[in-house]
Amino acid sequence: MHLNLAFHIDFDGRCEEAFQFYTESLGGVIGSTFRYIDSPMVDKLIEEWHQKIVHADITIGNIQLTGADVSKENYKTPQGFNLLLGLKSESEVKEKFSLLELHGKVVFPPQKTFWSPCYSIVVDRFGIPWKLNCGT
Repeated sequence: MHLNLAFHIDFDGRCEEAFQFYTESLGGVIGSTFRYIDSPMVDKLIEEWHQKIVHADITIGNIQLTGADVSKENYKTPQGFNLLLGLKSESEVKEKFSLLELHGKVVFPPQKTFWSPCYSIVVDRFGIPWKLNCGT
């Protein structure tokens, strides 16, 4: 049996912006992108939502994320999980942290812990929680 594991994230109308940011800051590669205008539900949406994302995927390292824009009524701030970036060095943790913290929220600034030379937690400007860790 072959399984593929991906994480699906709902965005507050900024999925395309988030994926573009992850491409530029984390080296992500965007795969397929489908818009509401091309879906059977286009007639039920206001024109402002026609170009929003109904489904897209991005690969960051060996992590695959999928995402979609959801209406304000259906959007919930992500909670109960973090995306973990395993990085090779303290400098990489600090570099990626500085990009993710821009207009975001610092939870735990980069620092040495008993398990890692450098570890941090940040919620990016799209509300996505990240943990950054470098191996020993």
